[in-house]
Parts: sequence; C-alpha cells; structure tokens
Amino acid sequence: MLFRKRAWDIMRDEFATVDEAASLAEAVRALRESQKKAPENNIILVTGKSGGKEGVLKGAVSVWTVLAALDENVLRDPDLKVVHEGDFDKAFARASAVCTHTPLINHMEPDVPTLKPNDPMPVVLELFLRRRRGWAVVQENGKVLGVILVADLYRELAGDITKAL
Repeated sequence: MLFRKRAWDIMRDEFATVDEAASLAEAVRALRESQKKAPENNIILVTGKSGGKEGVLKGAVSVWTVLAALDENVLRDPDLKVVHEGDFDKAFARASAVCTHTPLINHMEPDVPTLKPNDPMPVVLELFLRRRRGWAVVQENGKVLGVILVADLYRELAGDITKAL
C-alpha cells in the first residue's frame, strides 16, 4: 500500500497564507486562525509577486520561526531582566509588540521543502527525514497545491503498519 500512495493522497488543500509584505504579527494571527480549524497546523506559507505573477511561494513561517524570533528579540532582551515583577508584564508586552511588528521577510524560511503531487510516499518520507522539517509544500508548475504535515505522514504510515500486523 505504501508505494501506491502519493503526495496528493495525504496533502491538505486548505492552508494559511500571508503576503510577504506582512508583519510577523499578521502571520501569527493567520496561524492562530488556521489552528482553529486544524490544531496541528504549524505553518503559514508566504506568497508574493515575482515576474509579474501573483501568489508565488516565497517562503514559510512555522511555529518554530515565531518562537525563535521571540527568543532572539524578546526573551533575551537585557531590559526585561532588570524589570521589577510588577512591570514585567508591560515590558514583555511592549517587547513582543516591537518584535511581531517587524517585517515578515526578516523571519521567514525561504528554503521551503517541496514535493510534486505524484511523488510516492517513500520520497515524501525521505524528504521529511533529510530536511528535518515537520512540513513540506506540494507544488506543480510553480503553483502551490497543498501542504503535508508530519502528522499527516505519520497517520498514513501508522495506518499501513497496523493493517500489515
């Protein structure tokens, strides 16, 4: 069964996107909205204009990207370490607002792992393992068709394994 399944069999065709001109705050809002429908979703695709075409994939922002930005720009802020306990919440909110209103281009991952819709499951698995990412984008002719999350891949593989037992 494993070799019969293709990327399009497990991809999600509903995924969140933001424009490359957006701020990190807009990406966080879009991610939160998409998680209301699919709690395991942990990625936002970043699209933009290229060569006269709109909606071209430029990169991605994952939950890890957001956490790294907060760690770098907020949690390591030396001013927060000297703030008294009563002022900490205000200082944290101020630092978070500054961080999340930076341009998204400063935080997105431009090197997006991509698959073709016809790629078989072993190719999908190999990409996930080689790239050490919990997601991949399914594209054809420069058009994004869907997203595969590690949870989707695991669900398919676990289903086949249990059937074989």
